[in-house]
Amino acid sequence: MNILVVIGIILLIILLGLYAFWLKLLKGKPGRIAGAEVEKKTFDEAIVVDVRWRKEYARGHAINAVNLPIKLFKNNSDVLDDYKDKDIILYCVVDVTSRNTEKLLRERGFTKLHIGDGVKQYDYGKAIYSNVLLSEFKYRISVSKNKQFLNLGSEILSDEEIKVSPNEIDSILDKLNKDSEIFVYSDKPEESKEVCKKLGLDGYTIFNLIEPFNTAKYRNAFYNKNDYIETQVDQEASSCG
Repeated sequence: MNILVVIGIILLIILLGLYAFWLKLLKGKPGRIAGAEVEKKTFDEAIVVDVRWRKEYARGHAINAVNLPIKLFKNNSDVLDDYKDKDIILYCVVDVTSRNTEKLLRERGFTKLHIGDGVKQYDYGKAIYSNVLLSEFKYRISVSKNKQFLNLGSEILSDEEIKVSPNEIDSILDKLNKDSEIFVYSDKPEESKEVCKKLGLDGYTIFNLIEPFNTAKYRNAFYNKNDYIETQVDQEASSCG
């Protein structure tokens, strides 16, 4: 047999093996939701929670994920208690930390919990802005020294807000300050994703409310600042598993 044919057959076998391995990763481990499916979830369908340390999340995360490190639940945080009726998808680096978080949440009475592929199984969209739930949104606003409000919906938060539709974001870029923390919200948060991704890549500091904004609900929201204050130990922590 011609040596080139033999080499071709060997290369084909290798490529088929690599393709099969890639398909296995894409489908996810049994009991784990594939990353491609995780990133498709809307807030109405599920809350996607990245349980890694905040510095890991800041380097890139699923476009629809909020960051709630496992240490919150080790400290008995009730930050998710208002969402017990929703499906919650947890992910980390592999699935060690997410499964430990799942155990802690089940002890708090959560039942609709799922594990998603970790960042080593699936290359999430590398969004580099912060998605937040309402309590953290309100907390971040309360402590921000230099902030701007970007309203992509209809409900009003502030007289000083910049109001624009998502498809017209380029028209107000000259009003946004890269030295400010920009708080983004909408009654249709799915429309905010690409805007926030663009602004994050352009170097803006973004806090995006991942759930639909409602003025009355915002005014009545409570937060525990201890859920969001990072200690020196947190900042120096190694990667999650």
